[in-house]
This record gives sequence, C-alpha cells and structure tokens, in this order.
Amino acid sequence: MRRIVVSGASGFLGSNIIRKAREAEIEVVAVTGRGESRPGVTAVNTGAFLTDGYSLGKEDVFINCLFPTNADGYKMAEGLEKVYRMIDMAHESGVGAFINISSQSVYPSKRTAPAREGDALSLETPYAVGKYSSEAFVNRVFSDRPHTNIRMASLLGVGYDQRIVNRMIMQALKGERLKVVGGMQRYGFLDVRDAAAGLVKLAASEPASWRETYNLGRNDSCTLIDVAECVVAQMKRQAHMDAAYTVEEGQDNRNSAIDASLFMRDFDWTPAITLPETTAAILCSKLDEAEK
Repeated sequence: MRRIVVSGASGFLGSNIIRKAREAEIEVVAVTGRGESRPGVTAVNTGAFLTDGYSLGKEDVFINCLFPTNADGYKMAEGLEKVYRMIDMAHESGVGAFINISSQSVYPSKRTAPAREGDALSLETPYAVGKYSSEAFVNRVFSDRPHTNIRMASLLGVGYDQRIVNRMIMQALKGERLKVVGGMQRYGFLDVRDAAAGLVKLAASEPASWRETYNLGRNDSCTLIDVAECVVAQMKRQAHMDAAYTVEEGQDNRNSAIDASLFMRDFDWTPAITLPETTAAILCSKLDEAEK
C-alpha cells in the first residue's frame, strides 16, 4: 500500500495534508521536529532523518513542505541547506516519487493575467529565489524518478494569522475600522483544506504521468476590496457586529492569481471551499478563542 511521507509535517500545510490523508485511510510518515506516532501516522524526527535517513519504498510518495520561514539572508541560506539535505535524503532513502511544494511567487508580482506554468519567471524576492532553487534542486536530484513542483497559491485558513484575511478579522473583532490602500490589487487565495485534498489526490495518482511543474490554486481571484467586504459580511452574519472599511488612494497593482487548469484537468480536481466559507471558518475560530 502506498504511503505518503510529509516533511515539515507540523507546519500549516503539512499538518493539513496528514489530516486529509488519514481521512482517506492513507498511511503517513511524518518527518517533524515534534509530535508523536499515532495510529496511521509514524513520526520521524527531522534531525534524525537528515542524518540517517529512513527506509522508504518505491511505492512511497514524499511531499516536501519544509522551507525556511525567515526571509533574512543568512537564515534563508541556512534553511535552504536543510531543504537540500531533505531532498537528498529522500532520494537516498529510496522513495519512489517526490512532490516539492513551491510557490506562485516565482511569477511576476505585477502580472496582468493569471500565471500559467509556461510563463516567464521573475524572482523578485529572496523567498521566490529560494523556492525556485528548490525546484531546480529537485529536478536534478530526482531526474531518475517521477517528481513534480507545485507552485502553490497563497494559502488561507485557521491559524495562519499573517494573511490579510486573518488580520482583517482580528482588526474587526477589536472594533477597528479596516483600512484598504489602493484596493484593486488581486489575490489568488486557496483554502489550505483544498490544497491538502489536491495534494493527497496527486500523491495517490500514477507518478509516471506527472508533469515537472503544476500550479495549484483556484481559477479566480479577488481584490482587497472584495476581501474587506467579505469580512464585513461575515462579521455581521456570525458575530452580529457592524464592521466597516475605508479605501485610501494607492498604486499597489500586485497580482498573485494563477491558472491551475492543468492540475485540475490532469487530476480531476476542483477546489470546493470559497472565500466566504474560509472567512467564516477563521472568524468562528477567533470567536471560539475569545470564549475560552
């Protein structure tokens, strides 16, 4: 039976992949700096894996979610060394196929249309450079085995409080007016639960058919004004609180939208969770926290 091996298993995406895999009764090996083994999930310490590896089989699929979160140059370099070692050790451990989590940030940040896999890249930040370097490293190390790089949309969900949606909800709950600068910048968001479902479906497919790169996201996007209006509506509906926003002049024309049609077609997958539903889940979580 095929297992899924997840590095960065305690992180936002990794933990959701494990949850979704277990719902599908797929056995998981979680490579993590913390956590204990439980039914269906074998925990392997990250440090031990990087030093000694772990016996994996050709039917196993490795999903690499490990990546440095600190954009400081020295920390990024140190973290990338760890990522490269993880990729090497996954190969040496005998895994049959490899899925690397990359990012839509490798595309131009001011694109005028949703990015497609064949579009020219524009590595504008250390984060984007790091993500693309991980793609190149995977392509070299796993040139003899099936592999793919997933350029992920901007993930949303409960607990990921650095995202603008979460931040706006927290502001609204404090009674603060939301401030929108510019407002027409576009975001290609994806609920982390949808992302996990797509990746589990990918891992369960035939690796020999994988393309080297896929975008994973929704084939729609929203403006910052759309986000603010969504938060205001959910505050009214769930928290019975009146929230409001103001729009200030600004020239921010960022666009993180991606076209995920290739992934959807190859794996018969479509995202199921809308922005209002994600916003509702985040708000519900914050309201529950406030009651404790």
